[in-house]
Amino acid sequence: MDSHSDLPITGICVVTDPNNTPSDYTVIDRTFDKSEDADLWKDGLFGRRTMRYLCVERSVPDMTKDVLIDVAFINEKDPIPPGFTVVENTVDTREKALKKKLLCGRWMLPSMTNDAITELIFLSRSTRKPPPGYTLVGETNNMALCYKMGRLAKPNTQPPQVQQPPPPQQATTVQGYTQQPFNMNPLNSNLPYPSNNSSSGGTATPRRVEASGSLMGTVNAPICGVPWQLNPRFQTLAELQRLTIPEIRYKSIMDIEREYEYDFKMERQAARLEPDRR
Repeated sequence: MDSHSDLPITGICVVTDPNNTPSDYTVIDRTFDKSEDADLWKDGLFGRRTMRYLCVERSVPDMTKDVLIDVAFINEKDPIPPGFTVVENTVDTREKALKKKLLCGRWMLPSMTNDAITELIFLSRSTRKPPPGYTLVGETNNMALCYKMGRLAKPNTQPPQVQQPPPPQQATTVQGYTQQPFNMNPLNSNLPYPSNNSSSGGTATPRRVEASGSLMGTVNAPICGVPWQLNPRFQTLAELQRLTIPEIRYKSIMDIEREYEYDFKMERQAARLEPDRR
């Protein structure tokens, strides 16, 4: 495992040659248990060999980039599960990705989930039980795909800092006259009209800015006093962040048959013991 194996998977694709792996992607070309070839395509007895390999991309969680939260194998004629997308073609040659199978993935924004898939592995045919911490997905080309979930690290978000305005200047007295500081409010410099009443022809009298005990210090901002609150339509989004997706264990056809197998032994014995009523 590399040092980035704990990062969430943010991209999956299929290539025909490991040398064509896209940048920032890692190719899965060996099985996890026996280090055998992890080719996804099942070749026939004759003809040239066709190869398919799964590649994954891992990156630091970003609020604008989806993470992988579920993966599944389905038959190519089955309907796509709701919420899933299909890896239909190879990324290097645009050929069919899998033979008689479709690889589906489900994606979600990091703000909508607390967990994401961090690792995908293939097991050889002889290994039926997934390693601890892994969940079995399905089989293709005599290999079993498993994934591992990990806790999603949320980025640090700090509330915006409120910049305090400079303290007001104090009036000074020179030779019996009181000089008031002029209000150099930068908001007034963009107004299409004079900030002081100088239309009468007289000299504008500077005004002293009085300090107040509010959060903004000097009351000179146009939005001062407006209450801040979250828009109600975003309340549902905040509640979805606490949503946890239950882990549903995948069961293959063999697992279902083995769990619900019934041999009707008792019924056969009862049929043999029942006397002939004819």
